[in-house]
Amino acid sequence: MQTANCYVELGGDSGTKVPKYQITVSEIAVLRAIHGPDSITEVEPTDDVKRSDREEIKYLYETYGRAKALGSDTGVVATLFPGAAARAFQTLDELELPEEFFKAESRVKAKAAAKPAKPKKADAEQTSADVEARLAEEDKLFD
Repeated sequence: MQTANCYVELGGDSGTKVPKYQITVSEIAVLRAIHGPDSITEVEPTDDVKRSDREEIKYLYETYGRAKALGSDTGVVATLFPGAAARAFQTLDELELPEEFFKAESRVKAKAAAKPAKPKKADAEQTSADVEARLAEEDKLFD
């Protein structure tokens, strides 16, 4: 069974994020049902854990047994995993999460600013010659 690290936006509020570590895919499904379909963000797949479907569903009942699905009066675990032989989610692919829910692997970096070209020697000489000529003309005006 696949596990992941992620953030849970409590009640779908992006201002209240709680980190969750090494949670199973089935627990992600339960948290989405409680807090809303867009409440799980920055999902980062981690290791696999060896756990039977019954063990996983038992853990979910113990942890979230009283929680209700968003907009429902039914228990969230019973809604997602009905029956005595219910199957738990095994992989993140089964949840069909949109790509933007997953953690970005890199950040966009600003490109380095282009350095100004150094003037060529001929341009520098011409520039200093122009400056000297202008100064000479100004001196003549004030004489």
